[in-house]
Amino acid sequence: MARAMAHAPDFSPGEGWGYSNTGYVLLDMVIGKVTGRRAHREIGDRVLRRAGMDQTRWLGTSPTVPRPHARAYQLFGPGSRVDVTDQVTVDYENLSWVTTTRDENRLFRALLAGRLLPARQLAEMRRTVPVSAEVRRMWPGGRYGLGLVERPLSCGGTYWSHEGGDGGYITLNGVTGDGRRSAVVSMSEARGDTLEHVLEQEGAASALIDHALCGGGAGAV
Repeated sequence: MARAMAHAPDFSPGEGWGYSNTGYVLLDMVIGKVTGRRAHREIGDRVLRRAGMDQTRWLGTSPTVPRPHARAYQLFGPGSRVDVTDQVTVDYENLSWVTTTRDENRLFRALLAGRLLPARQLAEMRRTVPVSAEVRRMWPGGRYGLGLVERPLSCGGTYWSHEGGDGGYITLNGVTGDGRRSAVVSMSEARGDTLEHVLEQEGAASALIDHALCGGGAGAV
C-alpha cells in the first residue's frame, strides 16, 4: 500500500476510472480493521458458506492448486508455450483463492439474486461508470461498478460479470440481472504474447458467454 500511495493519483476522486489490484490489498486491510479477523476467514463465513461454494479453497502462498485441475500454459511468443501451472496466484496471501466453474456460477447467481447482500448494498455494486478507452477494447459497451462489470447482450439487455486470470488461467463469466441464468468459460492457455492475441481470446470467450445467456431458459453453463 505504501508503494502505491507513493505515486501521484491518476485523477481526482470521482473524475475518472482505472482498475487496480491494489484496491484488494486495501480491502483486506479494511476487513481486518473492522472485524479483527483475516479477510479469508470473513470471506469463508460470509460468502462461501452462504453461497454453497464447497469447492473453493484459500491458497495463501501455496504455488500448488488442489487436484484435479487443468495444467496452465502461457504464450510468450512463437515457440514459447510455457507450463506455468505451479505459481503463487497473487502476491497477497489473504486474497489468494482457487475455485471451480460450478462454484463461480454459484457465487454470481447468489449475489445477483440478492442472497448475499442487502438490496441497498447490491444496488451500490450495480451503480456503474464508463471504463477507460483501453479496457473498452476488451469490454465493448462495458461499464464498471463496485466489483461488477455490466456488459450488453446481443439479444437485448445486459449481464453482469467479473473476469479474471493470470499466468495461464483465464476465466470469463456472466450472469443475468435476476441471477437465474449464468455461464462460465474457463481457459488454461493464455495468449498473452501480443495485445491482438489477448483481444482475440477475450472476444471468443465473450461470444460464448453471450450465446449461453441469450439461449433462453434458466440454469448454469
